Amino acid sequence: MSFNRLEIQKPDESGYYVLDEEYLLSCIYSDGWTERLLRFEIFVDIYYECRGEIGFYTREKDSKEIESLLGFELPTEIKKLIDLLMNQKELQLKKYYSDFFMEDSSMLHFVINRDGISHNSGIGIMLKKLENPNESEKLLFLLKEEFEKLREGFYNKMLLERGLIKEVVTSKKKRNRRL
Repeated sequence: MSFNRLEIQKPDESGYYVLDEEYLLSCIYSDGWTERLLRFEIFVDIYYECRGEIGFYTREKDSKEIESLLGFELPTEIKKLIDLLMNQKELQLKKYYSDFFMEDSSMLHFVINRDGISHNSGIGIMLKKLENPNESEKLLFLLKEEFEKLREGFYNKMLLERGLIKEVVTSKKKRNRRL
């Protein structure tokens, strides 16, 4: 199941991405310069089928990149959020949301195909909640949360399958360990 992301999403002359008309949305994430160097790329087509890739490094001494191509049907909650975004009277999103910039920090970039236009919107470091978000922004940030769950789920599954962890430690389990 190989694919060429440049056939799906290409940069235009201004540096923003143009998504192929057969795709509704792309979500590209990078941890930035972190221990795991995680990257996660998902492309959602008009049938809500996904193609993508995940790659990361482990904490091993001679760590090599672990990567996997992904192909799956989109979770229902994400489908609903995409539908709501597509059905907005007007898509009102900024090109970039961030409180400040720090080189090599995490990055999340969405491209949303709507009405023949590829809308690019990135999310950087947010120290505070967005003030007075419009409906499109609320949906974008909910979509961000759902893709975070999906990404971390794939990451933990791959760690478990390779025997690199024995169990997934959730924030609730971490709190209980401290008590």
